[in-house]
Amino acid sequence: MDRLRVTLAVLALVGTISAVSIATATAALARPAQRGALTAVPALNASIVARVNAIRTARGLPRLAVSVGLGAAARLHSRQMAQSGLFQHESPDGTSFDQRVRHFYGSGGFRNWSVGETLVWQSPSANAAQVVAAWLASPPHREILLDRTFREIGVSAVQDSDAPGDFEGLAATIVTADFGFRTR
Repeated sequence: MDRLRVTLAVLALVGTISAVSIATATAALARPAQRGALTAVPALNASIVARVNAIRTARGLPRLAVSVGLGAAARLHSRQMAQSGLFQHESPDGTSFDQRVRHFYGSGGFRNWSVGETLVWQSPSANAAQVVAAWLASPPHREILLDRTFREIGVSAVQDSDAPGDFEGLAATIVTADFGFRTR
């Protein structure tokens, strides 16, 4: 009889351990996966603006002023791309880039309003020369960088140590540059 009680107690203990293990595993699946660190790179932002302006002035084009609104739009998009794993001009919710930018760099009260956007992702060691060279090597991005009408720029570079989706889980520097022009 004592042997039966011990056996039942052991079985009850095994059942309890199994239930706790299943509950722990289920809770772990319900939690979002731990992701790598996402950090802003303001020094790279400033270097990219300086590099773009040097290239523009060498070609007789006007320098671009840094815009707080365009910078906010670029910052939102770089972070969204890193978090969602989508590398595209469209926001993860389907919003087009110009609608996203309009929220921060509005067209209200302006007779003329125009925006453009360039994106790139590279290794974490990317520098301004490499970022701008990649844009210049792409005809649509080159056209935006050298567009005579743009007067303002906002840049946001973020580094993700474990970027999901399109970034294949790699450590990446993700850069958005938004360009704009408004007149009354």
